[in-house]
Amino acid sequence: MEENIKLEQENCPTANEQDQQENEERALSVFASEKNEDLVALSLVLVVTFVVLLFTKWLA
Repeated sequence: MEENIKLEQENCPTANEQDQQENEERALSVFASEKNEDLVALSLVLVVTFVVLLFTKWLA
């Protein structure tokens, strides 16, 4: 009986391997969305910094 289980595990992808593939795909999609969010945050910071520097130069 143990031999049958070993043969099945060798021939068929296990649930753990399928879960690992799904988790890898999910992780990659999370990293991709964070990259877009980071770029948006960076652009907003640059715009706000430029506006602050512009107004402080006008006021001084």
